[in-house]
Amino acid sequence: MIQFNDVVKKYKDGPAALKGINLEIKSGELVTLIGPSGCGKTTTMKMINRLVEPSSGTILVDGQDISKINSIELRRNIGYVIQHIGLFPHMKIKDNVEIVPKLKKMDKRAYERRTDELMDMVGLDPSSYKNRYPAELSGGQQQRIGVIRAMAAEPSIILMDEPFSALDPISREQLQDELIRLQEEVRKTIVFVSHDMDEALKIADRIVLMKDGEIVQADTPERIIRRPRNDFVRTFIGEERLNQSEKLAVEDVMLPNPVTVHLGRGMAYGAKLMRKHRVNGLLVIDKNRVLKGIVTKEILEEQFRQEDLILQDIMIADVHAVPVGTGVAEAVDLMKQHGIHNLPVVNREGQVAGLVTNSSLIDALLKQL
Repeated sequence: MIQFNDVVKKYKDGPAALKGINLEIKSGELVTLIGPSGCGKTTTMKMINRLVEPSSGTILVDGQDISKINSIELRRNIGYVIQHIGLFPHMKIKDNVEIVPKLKKMDKRAYERRTDELMDMVGLDPSSYKNRYPAELSGGQQQRIGVIRAMAAEPSIILMDEPFSALDPISREQLQDELIRLQEEVRKTIVFVSHDMDEALKIADRIVLMKDGEIVQADTPERIIRRPRNDFVRTFIGEERLNQSEKLAVEDVMLPNPVTVHLGRGMAYGAKLMRKHRVNGLLVIDKNRVLKGIVTKEILEEQFRQEDLILQDIMIADVHAVPVGTGVAEAVDLMKQHGIHNLPVVNREGQVAGLVTNSSLIDALLKQL
């Protein structure tokens, strides 16, 4: 957990860059700092790894005052991803990823194995890519390496300073999706600086909107859209986004072709489908595409040794689903009520029509604009 207590930053000339910041960032939370240029968002983030020192106030990480921690040691334990990637051009990809684990004198076999795992996680085959040099990769691939380099030493905190803003729109969207997926798996505490409200709404657990060195509103994406604190927040978000969810039905926001599997298939086939489509769950259907249940990655892993079982035997049959035509606001409330991240949509016959996810909700809202 990260805590800012009455943090002020003053420079010799001009007004204070930060004016008494109080903020708590929970473990495993992805928080986006956003606001106009010069609002103090980058200064706030850089204080966490002491690239910028406060004029007054304290910053605590897991209850420890970071001003009392050696700055070099602190930075080696905090991942850092910057806008222009910052890979060392003369070093191979694997050496770029492993530089901090080497400095920390971690076990060589462990970090080499971790490098392969991380490269697999972001869709870069280690046997094909780890011995290449940065110049041999595209900008999007290099930024993926920048992200996993920040994870290589297993830090609990990762700072990301507008990491995708220099990329083309397609690469940027792909990396946003990749970050959401990675965060679901690794649950790091991520502080992400952005100037793009669309990006913040898509990726953040919580958005911290700043102006003139102060926090104006810190809230979830949904609450910040539904309940903007003042006119500045409304203007920064954009009137078009406000209350947009109330006008939409689930068919406007769902993924139209979710990954499905027949209830008679075996577990090995289910695992293969999950790997192929990089998902953590499957919708189980009968021959008429009627929804019968769901199978999660955790259930598969738990039951995988039972070779005589099929997916029908292990699926969760009590599935929360909504019919086509349900309002988005109602669907979001149902997802929150039951603590679920995905909500199947069915037609009048009970057949799978789509799947509402957190990402599809935000993507659809953005497309409406």
